[in-house]
Amino acid sequence: MSRKQFRNKDSTPENNVNAKRICVDHNKPGTSGAGTMQMSESIFWPDNDASFFSHAKLEELFSGQDAVVSAPFSSPTSNKFHQSQSDDSLFGDISLASAEEAAPRIELGQKSPKEQSFKEINLKDLSMAEIDIFHGADDYSDPVAQNTQLFMDAIAFKVPKSPERTQMIAPQAKEDSIVMSTSMSFISKSILEGIVQGTQYETYEALQNRSMLQAQQELAALDQLDWQSQAFAEFETAKEVDDNSFPSKGDFYGLPDRVKNLIFEHKGIKSLYEWQDECLNLPAIRKRKNLIYALPTSGGKTLVAEILMLRELLCRQRNVLFILPYVSIVQEKVSAMSPFAIALDFIVDEYTAGKGKCPPQPQRKRHSLFIASIEKGAVLMDSLIDAQRPHEIGLVVVDELHLIGERGRGATLEAFLTKVMFLNANIQIVGMSATIGNLNEISAFLNADVYTRGFRPVELREYIKCGHDLLEINSAGQTLEEIFVPQRTVSYNYSAAVERADPDHLAGLISECAPEHCCLVFCPTRKNCENVALLLSRIVPKQKFFEHRQSEKADLMNALDKMCGILSPVLAKTLPYGIAYHHSGLTTDERKYIETAYRFGVITVICCTSTLAAGVNLPAKRVIIRAPYVGQEFMTLCKYKQMVGRAGRAGLGEAGESILITQSKDNALVGQMLFSPMDKALSSLDQLDAVGLQSLILSVIGLNLADCRRDLNRLVNSTLLAVQAGALEVAVDELVLRILRDMFKNKVLQLRETAPKGKPNSSDIMTTQDVNQTSRSASDRRLLISQSTRFQLTNIGRAAFKAGIDYKRAFAIHRELQQAQQQLILTSYVHLLYLVVCFNSNERGDEMFPADANILFREYTSLSPQTQALFKQLGFTEAHAARLAKTQSVQGPLAVQLNRLYKVLILADVLALLPLPTVASKYNVERGTLQQLISQCTAAASAIVRLCEQMDEFWCYRPLFERINQKMDRCGTLELESLLELPAVKINRAKQLYAAGFRTIEDVAKTRPIALVKAVEFMPLKVATEIISAAKIILMKKLDHLEEATEALKSCLCTSETQSS
Repeated sequence: MSRKQFRNKDSTPENNVNAKRICVDHNKPGTSGAGTMQMSESIFWPDNDASFFSHAKLEELFSGQDAVVSAPFSSPTSNKFHQSQSDDSLFGDISLASAEEAAPRIELGQKSPKEQSFKEINLKDLSMAEIDIFHGADDYSDPVAQNTQLFMDAIAFKVPKSPERTQMIAPQAKEDSIVMSTSMSFISKSILEGIVQGTQYETYEALQNRSMLQAQQELAALDQLDWQSQAFAEFETAKEVDDNSFPSKGDFYGLPDRVKNLIFEHKGIKSLYEWQDECLNLPAIRKRKNLIYALPTSGGKTLVAEILMLRELLCRQRNVLFILPYVSIVQEKVSAMSPFAIALDFIVDEYTAGKGKCPPQPQRKRHSLFIASIEKGAVLMDSLIDAQRPHEIGLVVVDELHLIGERGRGATLEAFLTKVMFLNANIQIVGMSATIGNLNEISAFLNADVYTRGFRPVELREYIKCGHDLLEINSAGQTLEEIFVPQRTVSYNYSAAVERADPDHLAGLISECAPEHCCLVFCPTRKNCENVALLLSRIVPKQKFFEHRQSEKADLMNALDKMCGILSPVLAKTLPYGIAYHHSGLTTDERKYIETAYRFGVITVICCTSTLAAGVNLPAKRVIIRAPYVGQEFMTLCKYKQMVGRAGRAGLGEAGESILITQSKDNALVGQMLFSPMDKALSSLDQLDAVGLQSLILSVIGLNLADCRRDLNRLVNSTLLAVQAGALEVAVDELVLRILRDMFKNKVLQLRETAPKGKPNSSDIMTTQDVNQTSRSASDRRLLISQSTRFQLTNIGRAAFKAGIDYKRAFAIHRELQQAQQQLILTSYVHLLYLVVCFNSNERGDEMFPADANILFREYTSLSPQTQALFKQLGFTEAHAARLAKTQSVQGPLAVQLNRLYKVLILADVLALLPLPTVASKYNVERGTLQQLISQCTAAASAIVRLCEQMDEFWCYRPLFERINQKMDRCGTLELESLLELPAVKINRAKQLYAAGFRTIEDVAKTRPIALVKAVEFMPLKVATEIISAAKIILMKKLDHLEEATEALKSCLCTSETQSS
């Protein structure tokens, strides 16, 4: 397909809102809104006469708020909903919030017509604890008055510093007080690298008006880039066909038109943006070269990846591995892709924690889309390599590629990509990110072409709030005064009490936008999210927020109470006003209900942590950053860009707005952050005693990808660590040699053959390993490992590799399993759970959360003798129990064991099917944290199974931990286990399905979405469609396995008949 010319000299950022879309054409709906489905908004939350608040008095909930207008929360019955028999009679992704279109647009440069509403607010009944919410341990405001002049003075005398590792700071960075030059060249360079674009944030106009040579020169000056950005290539000259071309099955980028229709049907997307068309026609795509494409948040990157994945599955007929950063996003994507899989006849498999078989069952008739977390994706690829089946994967797509620079998970991702590159199995790698500052280094690591664009579907206006002053960030400015342009002074006529409670005017800024439009408030900590949500619900204009989508908010609260088992006390107070909080302390189901309600305008304000910016697609008209902190650390430019990128998504108006609230104590740091380059993704393989590099070496030896020093050096020199070795001051070859020496000393490695003596380029590796050297003196026992000496893993080394852990942890787990084997308690699950907890335990045993001494003592005294036997086996006596009760603290020599036992008691209650909210309350643990614990322990049980498979001495453990893995993964009774196989179906949803007559996967698969919606309470049509599609996929996989087994048996019979004849 030839590339269409679209560059226009008159294009401006304002015109981007009407950016021309191409490629996907559909019949336009009729005039007068005929194409928009007409329906009651109450359809989204199924009708329910017994609403959560139908018998509750609001006065009791809000303790004397006279401003609240009392009204019953009752959902009117929708006859239209129940009478409709068409699957299309309910919405898919259709927005119901028609109020947005009619609402007047309020700009930050104008005064709100509703400012006067705050002067009548009376907080005389507000408790002192609530008034002081902003003035406590999580207070980020400053008693020193903040204003524009203070901000400008502070940032004018600081030299911008790069947010790199401490050891990488150059000596000249020690000068802290050098006056910043305001020359045109310095300001323009800082703006290009920091505030506006970074190397990947090129403006739309600049791309249009810049020649290929000019672009290369300017990008090289910015970041010493040594690649040819494909955004500037003349694609008409690259029409040659190469060996990697794929069979075309239609005009939609080689895909059949049915794919185009499915995208419209399930995503509501009628056409692609110009950059998406440009990207899908790049030479790298046609030639199947590795590609990194980087665009601002909200640019539409995921759709390009999905089209590429569908093309690999349908046209090239090879499997695809899609790597996503978080388990919740993996599950969401599995559900979203299931309808495509049913329609296009391929398999979608989830790989998270205990889910997903490694290696996967071979599929002859259908190809598979594996959607995996970073950790499980690495395990999946290792299993395919070990089974000599890596060629089954044709494409690897990595979302949020910048996470390669994150400690821990980043090392896992880097090792995974290194092995894929080293395989040379013709696997294409496509990475995408919005925030990455060293694209040249990532490009060199992946041998990838790079495509960058500064495209946004709508304009983003960034503001900084200094006290009462609002400054707009003008990216075209050349001096500080031109960059930070005063817009207005906010004044909401706060009463004295409101001013004390809300010194940052959050309620006023939110009321300008909500409830007509949606607003996100990013807070530094989880507790701050709840505090801000609670205080906003007390301050915002009551009637306006209370009456907006009133019945649907009641249905939402009812759904949270019934489906999640509890309605948070804070949410019970904030949701009537359309305000919620969102952080990892909530369960997955709670977060999903809040996210869905927000997308449909039922909730209009969410107070959230920074994880929402990276993990969930929740656009907003206005984004407010409460303070420039993430936890206790100051915000980086990468985090800032991710947060403000949530403002101004397509379809939400002409422009998005972001407001960063600053205090005088943070002015200099804010200026430094805004003028800094985009964060660099730095390798962490050498961090934490090089544990990441150890794991990589262990796995490549176990997979037979490298079995000598020469191969190891070649592989390690293809890592990102090697690319950055000079800047990080790491001697890679010496680091590899040190790791090999330690592995031989710890009997993780052994020789395959006798090492040749006196061979050049060999290094002495001192070891205690006995390798046919018993006749030699102790001082002369050396292993001479040359560049070509072959070695292999020992049993413990292979067990560590299979479990996906470093060998030091493998030794610790081995010791625990050996000790437990002597006196294993099988009267309950507690002893096995203790071993599972040990797998993830740190040296103190207090990972995730420490034990509460009072609760631990209370639970210990009520335990059965069989369970107390585990405590005694670990050395915990009645004397220790008395000391625990007296000191009310977990300390001393048994602190590690007690912290672990605390988690064991929690998990035992979970396996006993106690409701999650009950367990969380019983042990004073957040529900979301409890869910994370279960997920971690499920993954740990699965890893222990793989470890035990490699060690004959632990043969008895394998079925035990397989059962633990299954029970923790599903946490349900025997009759519900089959329903819990469905993605995103938890225990409460499974109970609903079972009670409605859907007892098996087959029952779900053969029903229609509309019937499921009618039969199950709180079941939106989109969710019903995804659940049914997932059920059909499970049955398709079972059918394929049965057919393949049948074919194998027929083949055996035919062979035997032939031989007998």
